[in-house]
Amino acid sequence: MAPTASSAGSASALGKGADVLPVLAEHDPGRRVRALLVELNPILSRRARATAAVLGLAGVEVRTADAGTTDTYLDMPPADVLVAFGVFGNISVDDMRRTVATLPALLAAGAIVIWTRADRHTGHDPSLDVRTCLLNNGFTEMSLTSTTDDLFRVGIHRLADVHVVQQGMRMFTFV
Repeated sequence: MAPTASSAGSASALGKGADVLPVLAEHDPGRRVRALLVELNPILSRRARATAAVLGLAGVEVRTADAGTTDTYLDMPPADVLVAFGVFGNISVDDMRRTVATLPALLAAGAIVIWTRADRHTGHDPSLDVRTCLLNNGFTEMSLTSTTDDLFRVGIHRLADVHVVQQGMRMFTFV
């Protein structure tokens, strides 16, 4: 989730980086961005490392670790961009709230969080819960859109202020 800092900015993502690595390669031709990807599955971690190497992204670190605990990020500087795709739909509502409340401690002032949430058409749009939680935790909304098939929401929020990371705190557990 949290990256290393650089003059060109920093980014972070969860998982094997399929959503992030090609974008970094295309939009950072000087390869100045430093990023951290966190994935618990060692096979997915190896794939992400291999993809980063093929794309020439030397500034990308892939960490095989639990993305759901703050200890994974204690040695990392605050992120300028955090990508949380496929996270909020795979954790409990309480974990989502705890994770969102923790995000400011992982981010630099003015950082941007890009997130997704599926809508399973249950009569309640769960992305609205994520949106409200972000707004209640110091973020301002930049964008909230849905995919053309209306199955996913993509939100972009900017952090107004920062906090300090607490050691040993569990943010979420994938269900």
